[in-house]
Amino acid sequence: MPKKFRSDDISADSLRLLWLGHMHPFFPFRRSFAFLIINLTACFLMIALAIKGITISYNNDIFFVAECLQTCNLMLHGVGKFLNLYFHRNGLQALLENRSKFWKIDDFKCENIYEDLSGITSTVKRGLRYYYCGALVVIFLFDLQPFATGLLPTGCYVPEGWFKGLTLTLWLLSISFFLIIQSTDGFFCSLSVAIVIQFKLLSHRFKNMHLLYAESERKMWKELKGLVDYHNFLTNYCKQLNAAFAPIFLLQFLVSIVSASVSIFIFMQPGAWSNRIKFVLYYLAIMVETSFYCVPAEIIVNAASEIGNAVSDLDWYKIKINKVKKCFIIILARTQKTMVFTGYGLVNMNLQTFVIYVMTVFSFYTYLNSVRKI
Repeated sequence: MPKKFRSDDISADSLRLLWLGHMHPFFPFRRSFAFLIINLTACFLMIALAIKGITISYNNDIFFVAECLQTCNLMLHGVGKFLNLYFHRNGLQALLENRSKFWKIDDFKCENIYEDLSGITSTVKRGLRYYYCGALVVIFLFDLQPFATGLLPTGCYVPEGWFKGLTLTLWLLSISFFLIIQSTDGFFCSLSVAIVIQFKLLSHRFKNMHLLYAESERKMWKELKGLVDYHNFLTNYCKQLNAAFAPIFLLQFLVSIVSASVSIFIFMQPGAWSNRIKFVLYYLAIMVETSFYCVPAEIIVNAASEIGNAVSDLDWYKIKINKVKKCFIIILARTQKTMVFTGYGLVNMNLQTFVIYVMTVFSFYTYLNSVRKI
């Protein structure tokens, strides 16, 4: 696949960032591997120093221990997404290649649904750009920590004479995190919206399907078969999407819970407001990231279920052709099976999971607040 980012592609910005981060699925393999090793080395170095900080401070500085724990969580977050992009290159390549089979919105210009879907596309592209700009601002504020407080952007043990080197390492890592972690979130979101649009187009086709033709029943059967085949294609595409992002689903849920708990704990402790605000920003960033997986996955499931509603509204049961009637029954049976996006069956990505995450944070905050009053 050539290095092309079409302006009308909803995933163009995300793919452009992944390309700049050397982790685009079609980026040259050897260069991706070299970049991966550099990033992993930096991440594991920070994890080792954070663990060292925990071991020497857990008896006398619980605040610093929490900061080091947050560093471990942040670095593992990066490691997980780096490795997922690398080891799922083939799956992600297949997802990008199969997008060529998607129906084009422009083919529906003469129909009422065109304006709605064009509005969704432009809104999501604009929203992703705002997200990237916001993430860039948060990362920039983190990188200013050495100048504002004389401390590293994230807590860890600092051997004598290592401060400048670690600061530079974290600055470079922050660039990689922006180009890879944030773009991965946007990539999943944009792919999800593209799938939602395809399900809406398919539902529209079913709603406007003519069940009887004056010419022959063969034409009706051909149209129905094409719609059924496309429904199967979209269903399989969703399965491929889930397989490629399953590790990230599980990682994102675990990271978000740990991050939220540690951030709330640090915020509740007395200390400089600069540190407390830093971790509140980090918590908000993680919460937005998690919503980029839970909300689109929920919308895909809802859009897929609309196919069954569209078919149910047709008077298909009045058709006298048995093979056509059986085909409609099969479609209805398939749409009754709810689509699920899951991290290896351990966590489902939907709105309920996001609500559980938010409620867990508030429960932890309430618990800490009650402990302080005792």
